[in-house]
Amino acid sequence: MTRNEYVKFVEGIYNATRGLIKITPDQKLDYKPKDGLMTIAQVLKHVSGSLGEGLSMAISNTWPVMPAEEMLPSADKMPKSTSAAEALKEIDHDWELLKQELEKITDGEFNQNKINVPWMPQPMTYVEYMMQAMEHLSNHRMQLFTWLKLSGEPLHTGHLYGMPS
Repeated sequence: MTRNEYVKFVEGIYNATRGLIKITPDQKLDYKPKDGLMTIAQVLKHVSGSLGEGLSMAISNTWPVMPAEEMLPSADKMPKSTSAAEALKEIDHDWELLKQELEKITDGEFNQNKINVPWMPQPMTYVEYMMQAMEHLSNHRMQLFTWLKLSGEPLHTGHLYGMPS
């Protein structure tokens, strides 16, 4: 897969996630279906740096240094967005960062160079890491969609895939 093919593929997931953020009411940021789960504000923060920030850390080999138990903090310790507008700015910045970071490596490096991701059990290529980052974004897009529906927002399946009409 070329870097451009990756961007083209992941762009639909990014746009659909962005669309959900755009229609997230700020008065519902504290909503969560039950204790122990992230709030909508935390989900927004979590998705807003899924691609570019991850690739930037991989290319520069500047991973966060923290004890293993802090790699996956409990929901109550997760950071949160202060507004949907803030999350939109952050996800847009992350999208541009993804494209900038991809310019730093070649298609060959994207597909063949191995990286050591601290939370993964073995080395992987950039493309493998970024496919997992895309899956991560997509999973949390579904979480945001579900939380918004459970909070009473009148969404339909089209919203999940970026087709709100």
